[in-house]
Amino acid sequence: MFELSALGWLWAGFSVFAASVVRGIAGFGFSLIVTVLLTLVLPPSQIVPVVLLWEISASIGHLPFVYREVDWKSLGWLTTGMLLGTPLGVWMLACLPPEPMCAAINGTVIIFAIMLLRGSKPRRSPTKLETSLIGMSGGIINGASANGGPPVILFFLSSPAGAAVGRASLIAYFLLTDSWASVFCWQNGLFTLESWLFMGSMLPVLALGVALGSRFFRDLDEAKFKKLVLMLLLAVACTGLAKAVL
Repeated sequence: MFELSALGWLWAGFSVFAASVVRGIAGFGFSLIVTVLLTLVLPPSQIVPVVLLWEISASIGHLPFVYREVDWKSLGWLTTGMLLGTPLGVWMLACLPPEPMCAAINGTVIIFAIMLLRGSKPRRSPTKLETSLIGMSGGIINGASANGGPPVILFFLSSPAGAAVGRASLIAYFLLTDSWASVFCWQNGLFTLESWLFMGSMLPVLALGVALGSRFFRDLDEAKFKKLVLMLLLAVACTGLAKAVL
């Protein structure tokens, strides 16, 4: 088991709980929050594989309650683009300087998030080709910086389908992307017995947090939900921009 003091275990439990409440409300954000908090007591090399397992567990537990609201048609085109774009992103990671690329990506996300906060909306729904290109951009970004969520989050947030459909679709989308990423983690031997035991020890906390967050979501109206998600997205993008610049 991971080497943690009693206080360290309490902090780990709080970190997972806080991040899972946000996950239950918005459908994303767990990885960013729990990784930032857990790096105070554990090295990143131990955290990342476990966070991936928690993300998959949260999606598997959450999806049965929202799968009827998922926009499966759009999700199919987004996933197709993501699968095609990820290898290109990995190539860019290997061949291009990562810092300027990450700064440009996160800067673009910040601009679009601010535009949506100010009330800007697309005049029409994206075509199938445009939806695939959005998924491809997410795949490229994910392969290059492991942060491919923002383009897809913006896609569903600006959709006229509504908050419940966008949230449910994000839960399904991240289950697909996390499962895809877990294949590469498994191939590289990153899933150790310790990571599985640590992941399992926090599953009750994770389930409680997601359930509580889902309850909060039911009490939010459309406008408050979109504002909350955009603020969270801005926090993710600003964190990525600061990391690239510094």
